[in-house]
Amino acid sequence: MYAEKDRINYSAAARPVIMGRHGMISSGHSLASLSGVKVLQEGGNAVDAALAASLVLAVVRPQACGLGGDLFALVFTRKQDKVAALNASGPAPGRATVELFREKGLGNIPMDGPLSIAVPGIVDGWMELHARYATMDLGRLAADALELARSGFPVYPTLLESIRSLAAYYPAIRRFYLEPLGDPHPGRVLVQNELAATLAQIVENGRDAFYRGEIASRLCAAVGAEGGLLAPEDLDKKQAEWTDPIVSTYRGCSLFEQPPVSQGFIVLEMLNIMEGFPLPRMSPADRIHVMVEAKKLAFEDRTLHLEDPRFGDPEVSQLISKDHARRRGALISDKARPRAHRAGSFGSDTTYLCSADRDGNVVSLIQSIFSHFGSGVVAGNTGIVMNNRLSSFKLDPGKANSLVPGKRPAHTLNSYLVFQDGEFFAAGGTPGADDQPQTNVQVLHNLIDHGMDPQAAVETPRWSHRPGTHPGAEGPEDLRLEDGFPPEVAAVLAAKGHAVRVVDRWSFGDAAVILRDPVTGTWMAGADPRRESYAIGW
Repeated sequence: MYAEKDRINYSAAARPVIMGRHGMISSGHSLASLSGVKVLQEGGNAVDAALAASLVLAVVRPQACGLGGDLFALVFTRKQDKVAALNASGPAPGRATVELFREKGLGNIPMDGPLSIAVPGIVDGWMELHARYATMDLGRLAADALELARSGFPVYPTLLESIRSLAAYYPAIRRFYLEPLGDPHPGRVLVQNELAATLAQIVENGRDAFYRGEIASRLCAAVGAEGGLLAPEDLDKKQAEWTDPIVSTYRGCSLFEQPPVSQGFIVLEMLNIMEGFPLPRMSPADRIHVMVEAKKLAFEDRTLHLEDPRFGDPEVSQLISKDHARRRGALISDKARPRAHRAGSFGSDTTYLCSADRDGNVVSLIQSIFSHFGSGVVAGNTGIVMNNRLSSFKLDPGKANSLVPGKRPAHTLNSYLVFQDGEFFAAGGTPGADDQPQTNVQVLHNLIDHGMDPQAAVETPRWSHRPGTHPGAEGPEDLRLEDGFPPEVAAVLAAKGHAVRVVDRWSFGDAAVILRDPVTGTWMAGADPRRESYAIGW
């Protein structure tokens, strides 16, 4: 029996919380969510729905994800009563060495262009999810994505802004995205015939069509012509890997996250530190102060430890332990700590989705090409925007996340599943680079500590702690508050030593959440009004 404390606190929000009895999906675009819920209504399971939505996102969010990028997923199956983690992120090409970049006179891997491209893993991830869990034919699951690529979809303002801003720098973005729009305005239809043809070949011929066939040859030739390092032998290897998730607890809930190379352990470490403080009884400013200080400590650990576990030991079990959290939490005082290590930044755009079906199966999935339009390279006539994931590597062999051929780079990509009393409670995630763990922690705090419904949890004003524009390496970093916090919060935080800035109400992240009401069993979902996310259930 659930107690009164388990009841959801339904709150007023800009959007209504979406409810349904049979299934639910929340994703980074309404057309993706629509595709997923159609699959659910036809009898598909949560993985079928997630695949349909993921494929659509690869078409309608080309600035954030696509066939040239990566994917991570957590899958909970009711029958097995188990969470599985899928890492479908690609490694550094075989020719990508520290020596090569030093010979070119580069102190860092470029943030864009052909030398920033890593092996894409998303297609292998799709095939793994389909082979292990799906119940519907891949052609059916890709039908909406193919139609939207062939016939086009209306361009929305943030996509148009990204196209306009980058077309001046990247000829491929101008050719494939700006020029086809003619007179570019929101609502103009973007057709992607090259991408449609590539998707159709993958649907017909499977994984090998992308990693070994004609597409692979054209992709490598196009990247090589631009000066990139990708070669056929890099593609002709298994990219996706099933692993065990990492797990910790927070106030009686079990939280599952992605293991490295994902930075999912940062979310668990922050929550472990926060658990040592009576956050629900603290004032808003004191609460934010503790959470920001926990973020600083966890990000310092990310800098020192996060790397591919096949090439080094990230020591995750230690970092997410309660003992480690107690030691780190003891460093938090009433004053803001100066930073000890600059955490760096990993990318700027991503998209997330979660799905649930009538049988209680749940998927939490995130995919990305790293920065806006990735490397800025579109691989010839394949229509594939290539990632710039290689740029997250360091060229210092003595550091974690140092470049080695065949090594996966560190990822911000992470998502979570939450269980209460052994039963599924919530799934969620967000894009947003270094804002990802910060947003996820704040949403989880809202869900668990305050019992908010999922829509209220994602709409609540957020903070973001990030490098500032101040001079000097040891000064405070910016603590940015979305407009909407009580007016005294900024003043109290400033008095504690934070460099506070108040910014636009809808600035950080794009969270999506699915929750199952522990009392009624009803599926509920929230979708962030900060971008184009949309939740649909039935």
